[in-house]
Amino acid sequence: MTVTQLTALLVQVVTIALLRHRLGRYWLRRPVTILVLASVVYDGLSPMLLDLPSIRIWNNYRNGIQQQFVDSAMLLMSVGMLAFTIAYLLARPERSDPAPSEADIRIAVKVLDWRWLACACAPLAVLTYEGRGYNGAAAATAVGGDLASTFFIVLVVLTAFSFLLRHGNRWFIPVLTVQSLLLAAAGERTPVIMDAVTLILLMSYVGNRPSRRQLRVTLALTLLLILSITGVRVEQGRTLFTTDSGLTARIEALGSGITALTSSSGASQAGPGLLAQAAVRLDGVDFAGGILQAESLGQSRLSATYVPESLLLAVPSVLWSSKLSHGNALNPMGLELNDFGLQQVGFLPGFTGMYMGFLSPPWLIIFLALLGALSAWGERLLFRSCTPARIALLAGAVDAALGFEGGLQGMVIALRSALFIAVVVKLIEVARAPYTLRRGRKRWPTGQGPEPAS
Repeated sequence: MTVTQLTALLVQVVTIALLRHRLGRYWLRRPVTILVLASVVYDGLSPMLLDLPSIRIWNNYRNGIQQQFVDSAMLLMSVGMLAFTIAYLLARPERSDPAPSEADIRIAVKVLDWRWLACACAPLAVLTYEGRGYNGAAAATAVGGDLASTFFIVLVVLTAFSFLLRHGNRWFIPVLTVQSLLLAAAGERTPVIMDAVTLILLMSYVGNRPSRRQLRVTLALTLLLILSITGVRVEQGRTLFTTDSGLTARIEALGSGITALTSSSGASQAGPGLLAQAAVRLDGVDFAGGILQAESLGQSRLSATYVPESLLLAVPSVLWSSKLSHGNALNPMGLELNDFGLQQVGFLPGFTGMYMGFLSPPWLIIFLALLGALSAWGERLLFRSCTPARIALLAGAVDAALGFEGGLQGMVIALRSALFIAVVVKLIEVARAPYTLRRGRKRWPTGQGPEPAS
C-alpha cells in the first residue's frame, strides 16, 4: 500500500469521524451518511482489495492505467468527499430532525396504504419479468419499460414499508423476503441491497427499528440472494433476466444459483473468486485514474459547461421532447470515454469521479462542497416534519445515495422519481384530509395499527 493510498484512507476515516461526532446517535439514519459510507466502499475499500495480487489480476478496468494515477484519483476523491462532508455539516442539517408523533404515523398509515401501492407495483413487476421493464432488453424503447425502470425499485420498498407500518415489525422478515425476491428476480444485485437498507432506515425513522435478530437475517438473506444472482449469471448469463422468462422461472433459477456458483467455482480454478468479483465490481477509482493519466499526457479537459447541462437529463421527455436529440451532450461519461481514449467498458464513475474530466481538482472539490451544502439544505427540508410525501422523498433519497456508482446524474434521476411519487402521495393526502381528520382522534383497536415507537 502506497503513502498516497494511506493518506486517502486516513481522510476517509476523518470524514466518517466528523459525521458521527456532529450528528450524534442517529447519524446512520441520514441519506448523506449512506452516501459517504458508499464512497468509502467504492473509493477506499475496493481499491485497497485490488492491491492484492490475487485480485488485481482480474481487474480488466485498470489495463493501461498506471498505479500512480489510480492512487492520485483515490486521494482526490477522498478529499472531495471530506469537503462535501464539511460543507454539509457547516450548513447544520441536524437543525431539522423531529421524531414522528403518533398523529404523524396515523396519517402515514392512512395515506400510504400498502394496497394501492401494491397495485401500482404489480404492472411494473409484470413488465419486468416479461423482459420489458426494469433491466429488460426493451426497457429503453417501451413506455411501460421506462416507467418500470423509473419507479419499480422505490415503489417496492414503499409498499413493504407501508405494510409494516400498518401491521408491525413482527412481519419484518416475511415482508423483507418477498421484497428481496421481487427485486432479485429482476436480475440485479444492487437494488436488493438498496431496498433492504432503505426499508431498515424508514422503519427506524418512524421509531420501529428492526431488532438485532431481524438485522442479522436481513444481512444473511441479502448475501444469499446476491450469491444466487451471481450463480445464475455464471451458469446462464444475463439472458434469463432480460427476456420474457416469467417470475416462476426466475425464482427457480435463483434457487439453483448457489449450487451453480459452487460447482462452477469448484470445477474451474481459473476464474475469479467471490471476493475478487466483488472488488472489481465495486471499483470506483479506475475511471478517474484513466482521466488523470490522459490529462498528464496532454489531453485537454472538457468544458465545465457540460456539468450543469448533463443534469438536464432529469427533465422528463414529456416536458422536453427533443431531449434525446442532444446525444452525448447529456452523457458526460460517454464524452469522457471518447475524448480521453479510455476503454469502452463498464466503468463506475461514481459520485466523486463523474466530472473528473470537466473540472480541475480545485474546482471539483469546490463543486463537491457546494453539493454538500445543498444536501444539508435538502435534508433540513426533508426532516422538518414527518408527512407521507416526505417519507416517499426519504425513500428516494436513500436509494439515490446508494446509487453512488452511477454518479450525480443517476442520483438526480432517482430523486426525480421519488419527487413524482411524493406529489401523488400529497394529492392523496389532501383528498383524504376530511376523512383523516374525522378519524384522527380515534384509537387503534387492540392488536392493530402501528407498533409504538421504541
